[in-house]
Amino acid sequence: MTLAALPSGPHVTGPHVTGSTSVPSGPLRTCIATGEQTTPERLIRFVVAPDGEVVPDLARRLPGRGLWVRAERTAIERAIVRKLFARAARSPVKVPADLGERVERLLLERALADLARARRAGRAVAGFAKVEQLIAAGRAGLLVVADEAEGDGLRKLAASGLAIVRLGDAMALGGIFGRERTVYAAVARDDAAGEFIERIEVGAARWRGCRSNSTG
Repeated sequence: MTLAALPSGPHVTGPHVTGSTSVPSGPLRTCIATGEQTTPERLIRFVVAPDGEVVPDLARRLPGRGLWVRAERTAIERAIVRKLFARAARSPVKVPADLGERVERLLLERALADLARARRAGRAVAGFAKVEQLIAAGRAGLLVVADEAEGDGLRKLAASGLAIVRLGDAMALGGIFGRERTVYAAVARDDAAGEFIERIEVGAARWRGCRSNSTG
């Protein structure tokens, strides 16, 4: 799976349900699993902790040599199975058995945190009616839906032509807005919300690429 090709719901296909449409440029890094050179935004940085354990460094701030792996579950699993972390680190390392699950969880938490910041800034709404209102006013910049989104509701939002990203389930999305469940949310489009939209798009795509059911 790529950042630009996020899986759609069961009744929506094509380009409407997407991943990131704008990936920041930057210095290239090499994935230890695929040998591909690409920007850090398409990779997960890992480092070896003082106790020798491999840990994900999503913020790319931890000290130590970076071990870069493409933000895809298949690439992470390949690095684990083929012992590529030790080869890249040039020393014995301990790789947690749940490393893939840990990365998936941390990526979801990070993307949801960005959505929460947009909500606190007054740039995000939840609930189908409010999302429709934002679209009708021409103010919607990004649509965020839970995994449960499907059917007529999802098709109606897709018809708006706006980018749609899936991010967590209805309970996780609802927690951002103080609700028990939320299936549909939207981030407003304005100068102040531009960074929120980009971070959420990229974060959601990275999370979906690293999910255990990712097809790569």
